Amino acid sequence: MTNLNKKKFFPTIDEFSDKDFINNFVFNKNVVRIVFKKLKIIDSSISEYHLLFFLDYCILNTTFLERSSKFNICSRTYSNCVWKIANISKSLRNKTNLDERFKFKVEDLANDSSGHFLTLVVDSIYIPFATSDQSFYNSNYKKGSGRGVKFQITCDSMGEVFSIHGPYKAPASDIAIFRETMTNFPFSEGERFIGDKGYSGESSKILTPHKENQTGLTSKQKLENKFIKRNHSVVENVFSLLRRFGFMDMAWATHLPKLKDSVFLIIYLYNTSIKLNKKLTDNTSIKDEKNKDDENDENNENNDIEQFKTDCTGSFS
Repeated sequence: MTNLNKKKFFPTIDEFSDKDFINNFVFNKNVVRIVFKKLKIIDSSISEYHLLFFLDYCILNTTFLERSSKFNICSRTYSNCVWKIANISKSLRNKTNLDERFKFKVEDLANDSSGHFLTLVVDSIYIPFATSDQSFYNSNYKKGSGRGVKFQITCDSMGEVFSIHGPYKAPASDIAIFRETMTNFPFSEGERFIGDKGYSGESSKILTPHKENQTGLTSKQKLENKFIKRNHSVVENVFSLLRRFGFMDMAWATHLPKLKDSVFLIIYLYNTSIKLNKKLTDNTSIKDEKNKDDENDENNENNDIEQFKTDCTGSFS
C-alpha cells in the first residue's frame, strides 16, 4: 500500500554514490548503464528505474508488495516494471561466437600427449523452486525443501559465461544435462572442458578429478586434482555472484520461464562486467590506464552500444 504523504521514488543510476549503488544493485554503475542502453534500443519506452526495480526484486526475492513499498509505488506498477525488463531482455540472447573460447585456452596438463588443451569450465547450480511437485525433488539439496531446478553454465578461463542451459528439474544429473546439451558441440581435436566429479563418464570431452580409492591417489593424480580445482574456480566465481541474489536462498515463487529470463539477464550483466575487465587488461600501460580511466570507460561503453546497434551481439546462447 502506498503512503499518500510520501513521494513516489523512481530511482535513477546517478542519484546513488558508487558504493551505495553496488551495495543496492550488486553491479557497478557502468555495467548497469551499458546494459540499460542496450535494453533501451530494444524498447524505447523503458526508464532506468525499470532495470533497477528488476535488480532490486531479484536481490531480495520477497513479495512485490514489500518491495514496492520501499519506493512508495503500488505493487502492480513495480511488478510490471520487473517483468517488462525480464521479457525484453530475451532479445539479448544471441549466439555466442564459439571461436572466442580459444583465446583463453590453457594447456591440458593432465594429458601426456602434446597439442591437448582446455577451453571451457562446466558446472551446474541449483535454485530452489516453490512447488509441491515431487518430480522436482532431490534429497541432495536442502533449500526449497529439496525441490528446485538446475542451470548448467560454461565459462572460459577469464570467467566469461559462454552458455546457459536450463532450467532442468533438480534430479537431473550433471552428466545427463551435459550429454543432452552438448551432443552437437564442435569440439576441436585435443580439446576438453573442465568439470567436477558430477561430470565423470565423458573423459574424452571433460577433464574431471580423480576419485579416491582404497590404495589412495598417486602423486601425479593429486597434482592433477589441484590443477583441476584451480581452473574450475572461475565457474565458482559466477555462482558466488548468483548467490548474492535472493532466489538462491528463498524458493522462486513465480513461473519458471520468468526465472529463466531473470537468470539470463543477471548473467548478461555479469558478462558485461567481465568484458570491461578484459578490455582493461588489454591496456599496454597501467600508467596510461590510470590517467585515461574515465575516457576509456566512456569509449568502451560507446563501442559496446554501437556494436549492439549493428548486430545485437549477445554473450551467450
